[in-house]
Amino acid sequence: MASFFHKGVLGGALYLQSDKALYRTEKTTVEPKYRNLEIPYNRIERLETGWALLFPTVTFIMKSGVSYKFAIFNRKKFLSRLNALKH
Repeated sequence: MASFFHKGVLGGALYLQSDKALYRTEKTTVEPKYRNLEIPYNRIERLETGWALLFPTVTFIMKSGVSYKFAIFNRKKFLSRLNALKH
């Protein structure tokens, strides 16, 4: 489970696949590109960690300059799995 910071906080799920991270939400008021957001690993420039209130966050900074920020509740485990898949 993860929450995406885009015009507020959107609940959803962030899945790690072999070639990309995939965020999905069922909120129909969100633009379609954010309902099924694909983040290919080869387009990630860097990751930044931080906090939003009391929640750990991970921000994907893309090579294009776009960034996607998520609250991820088990950040350490998530980053470990993400690093394994990226390499």
